[in-house]
Amino acid sequence: MPNKHPIGQMANNFRMTSYCQEQVCYLGQNETFEEGSETVKRFMGIEISNKQIQRVSEYYGRCLEETMKASIAEDAWEYKKEEESSEITYGMTDGSMVFTKEEGWKEIKVGRVFKSSENIPVSEKRNGIQTSNYCAYLGGYEAFLERFELLLKGRDNLVFIADGAKWFWEWVTIYYPQATQILDYYHGKEYLCQFAALVFKDVRQKEKWIQHQEKLLFKDKIEKVIASINTFTGLTDEALTFQQKINTYYENNKTRMLYGTYSRKGLLIGSGPIESAHRNVIQKRLKLSGQRWSASGVQQIANLRVVHKSNEWNKVVNMIQSVKIAA
Repeated sequence: MPNKHPIGQMANNFRMTSYCQEQVCYLGQNETFEEGSETVKRFMGIEISNKQIQRVSEYYGRCLEETMKASIAEDAWEYKKEEESSEITYGMTDGSMVFTKEEGWKEIKVGRVFKSSENIPVSEKRNGIQTSNYCAYLGGYEAFLERFELLLKGRDNLVFIADGAKWFWEWVTIYYPQATQILDYYHGKEYLCQFAALVFKDVRQKEKWIQHQEKLLFKDKIEKVIASINTFTGLTDEALTFQQKINTYYENNKTRMLYGTYSRKGLLIGSGPIESAHRNVIQKRLKLSGQRWSASGVQQIANLRVVHKSNEWNKVVNMIQSVKIAA
């Protein structure tokens, strides 16, 4: 009888074993399709074109998408509920831009969730996070938050670190009112540096002022920092506009800028882990020179990247094996 299972038909069309399909998916999310074709030929001794690698990879990326949407609809996911624990779980989000054929540059949002115990020393001056769960979405924040929330199922003692995006903090306040909210320190400092560059001509005075404001921030004296910003008068139009901008930014986030308190508790205060996630999960594969992605292609390969980087590649393996059974 002819095989009518859609995935099974694809397997037959490409004459690939389950093992071969898995390797093709892995290569498709790990390197360019052209490089993947060369790798298959070199190490497996078979000819698979870059277009075949693209089609198979994007197909299973689409299957992951459908599975995720079903899980969101059912409010059920594979992450098991953990026992209540005093250990902290960090949730971080941020966005970066990828280029799509249909819409040009478009933001892809990434979420990263990990336990504090996973943040361990890897050298004398640097820590590394051993295990994380990721999500990624090209598009609006509502759909992204549905994915991000899946990563938080069964977790407690949450600490969220992000920039000043209003939509994110409103969501956290409504759905995780007991969580600790921290404005990424480096976003906050960046505003200080930009403002100082507009009001100081002398470099040493500028640096001295910035350092003083940093000391105040680490004493939980955000109100004094705001007051200091407002002491400047006779500003250029550009500096005055930015003064108003930084005032609004700090006023909206001042309860999230108690860096002295956070530091004494041993909490992370920076978004380094999520910026690293963008580099390792997204940029290393989806922002290579000369690439032109369809919006759907970005999402499908990102789905494979997320599963791989979350140490959940078994989801792809099981999906491919289920095709063999259905076939």
